[in-house]
Amino acid sequence: MPSIAYLVPGVGLDDEELDRREAIANDLVTDDVRVIEAGEGPLSIESTVEEEWSTVGVMKSVAEHEADVDAFVVGCFGDPGLAAARELTDTPIVGPAAASFHTAVQLADRFSCLTILESTKPFTRRLVHEYGLGDRLASVPVVEAPVLDIDHGSDAIVQDMIDAGRDAVADDGAEALVPGCMSLSFMQVHDEIADAVGVPFIDPVTVSLETASTWARHGMTHSRETYPSADRSKLDGLLGSGPLTADD
Repeated sequence: MPSIAYLVPGVGLDDEELDRREAIANDLVTDDVRVIEAGEGPLSIESTVEEEWSTVGVMKSVAEHEADVDAFVVGCFGDPGLAAARELTDTPIVGPAAASFHTAVQLADRFSCLTILESTKPFTRRLVHEYGLGDRLASVPVVEAPVLDIDHGSDAIVQDMIDAGRDAVADDGAEALVPGCMSLSFMQVHDEIADAVGVPFIDPVTVSLETASTWARHGMTHSRETYPSADRSKLDGLLGSGPLTADD
């Protein structure tokens, strides 16, 4: 049974929420999932500045834990530090956005990604284009749910996602929906929203964990042609004392 580390960038989640997410993750997959907070970085990631700042914590977490797990999931929908972390280790690392977007285009021709703020729309569009799926993106609706204010039991947020999803289908031609925030995904209301809207509503938590599990069980990891090993002789003291396997 693979062991998966779900790495939470930043420091914005309290112990109760970290425990809640770990319990959900272990209910979703048969693997052993540990939710690990980076311990440094921003309170939330809602801008490019916060994303870039959080990548150091992601890399340090990979350095600290890669000898103990079979796969990683970057626990933020923006996939912060994904490419850099892959250069550091041979352990497979999954980004929720990449996994969810590519799942969406297997289920539908066009998808919409529900984002949490008007200010995160450009960031979300750039992310879709970086993954080569710009021509499959129908729209980026906003549900106005800042990360630190999300109540995981809020019926109002669920209704906002349903309303935004219905508009995306009716007005923008979306045929599948992706919530562009892991806090929205950890509400675990994807089936309810899919039933209400009538199109697939992707669950990034499940998709990313299952992808990590599949890669670990089948010995799959990222290509060194795409992600060359970092020269860690230039990183002495920057990543802590954790062991790494790539190009020691």
